[in-house]
Amino acid sequence: MGWLKNLLGGGAAVGRLSPAEAYEKAKAGAILLDVRTPLERQEGKIPGSLPLPLDRLASEWEKLPRNEEIICQCRSGSRSARAARFLASKVYNLVGGIESWKQQKLPVK
Repeated sequence: MGWLKNLLGGGAAVGRLSPAEAYEKAKAGAILLDVRTPLERQEGKIPGSLPLPLDRLASEWEKLPRNEEIICQCRSGSRSARAARFLASKVYNLVGGIESWKQQKLPVK
C-alpha cells in the first residue's frame, strides 16, 4: 500500500529540473522517462524518451536501468512528479555502511 501512496502523492522529495537542464542531462546520458499514455505520445514526444505510462510504473519500474539518472516527464509535470516520488521511494541508504553490516555479523566476501 505504501507504493500506492507514493504513486498518488506524498513520499520522498525529488529534484526538479528546467527543460534546458533536463535537455543537457539527457544529452549526457540521463533517461527521459515519459509517463504519459500511448495516445498522448502519439501527439508528440521528446526524441529518445522511454515510454512507461504511470499506470504501469508500479509493476514495471524494476526494468529501468539502475546506473543511469532518470528524468520523469509527462504533459504538465503532475504525473511525472508522482512517478519521480515513487521511484525515489525505491532507493535506500544503508545506515552505518558496511561497518554496521559487519557488526551485525551479516555475510561479507
